[in-house]
Amino acid sequence: MLIGNKSFWFSLLLLFISSSYVFGQNECIPKADGAYLKSYWNAGISTLTQPARYTTTDWIAFAGITGTAVLLYSHDQQGFNFFDRQLNDASKTKFTQFSDLGGNGLLSLPILGGMYWAGAARSDCLLKEASLAGLQAFVLSAGAAWLVKSLTGRPRPITGFDAHEWHGPFSGYDAFPSGHTTRAFAVATVLSGYYKHKPWVGITAFGLAAFTASGRLLSGEHWPSDVFVGMALGYFVGRGVLKFNQKLKRSNQKKSSRSDLTFLPIIGLEQVGVMIQL
Repeated sequence: MLIGNKSFWFSLLLLFISSSYVFGQNECIPKADGAYLKSYWNAGISTLTQPARYTTTDWIAFAGITGTAVLLYSHDQQGFNFFDRQLNDASKTKFTQFSDLGGNGLLSLPILGGMYWAGAARSDCLLKEASLAGLQAFVLSAGAAWLVKSLTGRPRPITGFDAHEWHGPFSGYDAFPSGHTTRAFAVATVLSGYYKHKPWVGITAFGLAAFTASGRLLSGEHWPSDVFVGMALGYFVGRGVLKFNQKLKRSNQKKSSRSDLTFLPIIGLEQVGVMIQL
């Protein structure tokens, strides 16, 4: 029906209502609420089942990563010896005081919290979404690393065991993979994915993650293959979390776009109104 020859202000009011309706569809996903906390389970399952949705390119990349990991594993002792002699003990301690911040949460978690606060203050959905997805990646990658560590039971180099010695599930040994590296790369993958239009974000995030990985090598805490697999696992989790939340966002937008009521402004020389289409 057509509402015409009415008050101009009445028309503006309807236009405002229609505008509010449209803008309301652009809801932040994920957002800090109960649904976000519940989504951790679904995000974890979606991440774990990623290989079922792999393309040929993904499988080629997986084969390349696996081959590199095997190659590093076969030369772990030589690799460890190389990195171990780069710094003295005092320098190692100072270096890791800073490099570990990217993986233990003392740097990444405040950054993510600051991002969310800034996003809320500026009504920036992308900033809030990236921070919450980044937190999700941090938590899930920490759980993934702990699980693999517990099941494999690989001793750290400082224990004196051989590089190719494994002690099995829940033996107390936890070298494989590097948890710090896993968490750092998971968060970096998410932030880079949300800000593809700003390459410096990805460069910075992965730069900090690489700094964390180098610290785990130079400190003598890990074998080279531990760190490399940590990088791969972190990317795997981060990619899964990113795709899960992006799909969730698209699904929500599709649902919000379905409406039985549409407002169309009508402005003419003799009348101003709004057409309401049912």
